[in-house]
Amino acid sequence: MYNKKMQYVIKTCSSDNTQELQNLLNEMSMNNWELYSMQEVETDEGVLCHCIFMKESELNSGNTNADVMNISSFKSQMEKMLSQAQSPYDICLEIQGKIREQKEKIANIKAELEGEAPASVGRKKLNDKISAGLKALEELKLSLAKATSPDEMYSKLKEEKLSIHLSEEILNHAYNEQDSLEEELVAETVKLRLKLTEELGYVLPKIIFQDDVNLNPYEFSIKIRGLEVFKTTVYPNYVMYYSDAIHLEKKIKNSITDIDKITGKKIIWIETCKTKDFWEQGISCSEYIAKALEYVAVKYVDDLLTYDELDKYVDIVAESNRFLVENIIPDFISLSDLRFILTSLIREKISVKDIVYIFEKINDFAEDSSKSDLLKKIRLSLSRQICKKNANEDGIITAIEMSEKTLDKFNPNFDESDDAIIRIDADFAEKLAEKLKQKIHQLELDNPKLFVPMEFRHLIFTLLSNYMNDITVLSREEIGCNAQIEIITEI
Repeated sequence: MYNKKMQYVIKTCSSDNTQELQNLLNEMSMNNWELYSMQEVETDEGVLCHCIFMKESELNSGNTNADVMNISSFKSQMEKMLSQAQSPYDICLEIQGKIREQKEKIANIKAELEGEAPASVGRKKLNDKISAGLKALEELKLSLAKATSPDEMYSKLKEEKLSIHLSEEILNHAYNEQDSLEEELVAETVKLRLKLTEELGYVLPKIIFQDDVNLNPYEFSIKIRGLEVFKTTVYPNYVMYYSDAIHLEKKIKNSITDIDKITGKKIIWIETCKTKDFWEQGISCSEYIAKALEYVAVKYVDDLLTYDELDKYVDIVAESNRFLVENIIPDFISLSDLRFILTSLIREKISVKDIVYIFEKINDFAEDSSKSDLLKKIRLSLSRQICKKNANEDGIITAIEMSEKTLDKFNPNFDESDDAIIRIDADFAEKLAEKLKQKIHQLELDNPKLFVPMEFRHLIFTLLSNYMNDITVLSREEIGCNAQIEIITEI
């Protein structure tokens, strides 16, 4: 067998219908197909049985049956079949095909029946076959009715909150001897979930990993609620370095240069085997995907932190002090306002881990305060945390400050009430961001900080974060006497 060219075919039937399975095995055996393997797969339509049959390839047969494939491409196609659910359209076509086949079988049996004597044993067997065939036909019709029912579509009314899509080249690449790429990715996401919980009090939601044939070689993308928010290229068995961190005198053979989509810096991917003597710690393929996931999870926290997660924060506070919850919600603050406050803090990497303390501050300030005012007051209460995060080892916050002239151009008649509609010239905003980027590049700032008046702070951060991924916007009132401020230039 091993010296002969073989051909393979895949057939599918319901695992619960033993008669259908038996008929399939008999039919394939009559056509000289041998059972190669059998795999049960759970789907939305129940448990399906995927049977793989094989036989010696027929020379010059000219058979172009789509189910027959070359052994070299069999594995990847089989993996796709087992990992991807059929679409409702495909299911409908498959059932309709089975109905046609079943009707033909019944018609053939009826034709045989006409030649049998009225009381013969053969006629009784054929009648039994017709009864079984009609029963199977009725089951197929019920399955078709279910597949075409509009009720089935309601189960489709959802999108995965957070998913990572990987190209086939990433998944199929031979990785290191210790772990597969999939294992490393799972480990990195667990590590990231712990990091975000400890540092920000933010629990990363469930992550779905999927292969995506539409991606270019070695690309991966991250989607939130079905929409792509991040896409770039990574290389298994390579290590990523920032170009300005390793200062290479000449290009290393097989290295790959690129631009980091998160920081905008130049990066270089170098084969792992060539980095053993490097002092600088690089970033592996799976670590970079986790880094991108962290960036996306924080940037789009407003899309990820749902009311279900919000209830969990409320439950934690209720376990410690039920009075706080009952006194605040919904009399002084709605769940939507609470969600706005928590997502606004997390979005600017301010920890909400001490959620009971934040609720205490909400209780102190909530009466007669808009959600924007409430956010300002809570940030003032978290001044020490903000200073610790942004100050250097000497307790100094080095930053750029927005000039009065720029503020006048920004919005001279600014009103930040909850119902206000704020209109900002897009050209001005883009020019401001570009000018700020140039200043940051000239001063070689890694973690740029910008000081603005408190009443402008949240709006300016929201504006600039559309153009810059690593900007921190602060107000002098938030710092107080908890740190020294060093202004290096104005903009």
